[in-house]
Amino acid sequence: MKPDTREVPEVPPPGCRLRVLIDTDAANEIDDLFAIALALCSPDRFAVEGFVATHFGHQGEEGGPHTIRRSYDAIRELLTAGGLDSRYRIEMGGDPMPYLTVPVESPGARFIIERARAGSAEDPLWVVALGAASNVASALLLDPSIAPRIRLVFHARSEWSWPHRSEQFNVAGDIPAARRILLSPVPLVWFDTGTQLTCSMSVTESRLRPLGGMGAFLHDYRFRNPSFQSENKGFFDLGDIAWLMDPSVAESEVVEVPHMDFLMRFRFRGDLGRMRRVHSIRREPVWELFFRRMQAA
Repeated sequence: MKPDTREVPEVPPPGCRLRVLIDTDAANEIDDLFAIALALCSPDRFAVEGFVATHFGHQGEEGGPHTIRRSYDAIRELLTAGGLDSRYRIEMGGDPMPYLTVPVESPGARFIIERARAGSAEDPLWVVALGAASNVASALLLDPSIAPRIRLVFHARSEWSWPHRSEQFNVAGDIPAARRILLSPVPLVWFDTGTQLTCSMSVTESRLRPLGGMGAFLHDYRFRNPSFQSENKGFFDLGDIAWLMDPSVAESEVVEVPHMDFLMRFRFRGDLGRMRRVHSIRREPVWELFFRRMQAA
């Protein structure tokens, strides 16, 4: 399979259940936890096969390998709050890739390979990467044969600079890995939106805290960081899961896959095939979907 023959992902229609693995820097922001909660509360749509905890912020003073453990612990906290602690597998991901062609071994990368091999091109594993692309890129290097068995949703959110640059934390978190997934033949969704998904403290207090369990945990988690309490706080990653449930919540287009250099500049050469780029998500239907699922759960 060559990059220029890669399949463009199509979201299956309602009634089809997707095998999903979520790769997440859950302790970095609050939005990952909301996205995970929506997936967990939608068993009719998702067969959640597990989670991989990834690093964040390696380019800053707060970053380092310990952020992988922090993400692992945040996922575990959420599952415990929902009474799901022993139901789902969580694996630790690896560090950022040192080179474009050198994978990083980790239990998380091997977990992605294992679950991809358990499916097929007709029954693929949807890997939703809500953080740096380190683990899925490493998995694709360790076992290139899994590419047609995966549909990769990578939360890039660089809408303000497309098609010239990719200026976003998840891309910057591991530039070699982001370059690798563009160069690989994996069917790719470049999720390029989410800033619009804001929600005030008063709304989560009135609609989540009374639910107890996972709902109360999500609201109370906002008190852990002053930025989480902002009236304009964005819940970016929530959009990826909402879109997989109902593609009508956002607009998407099929675009040429670009090459990307180490300065995150795009170059379109026409030799990497095409991908789906999701953009312009709508705030209200995403939040109504989220709160409806939380209430039902």
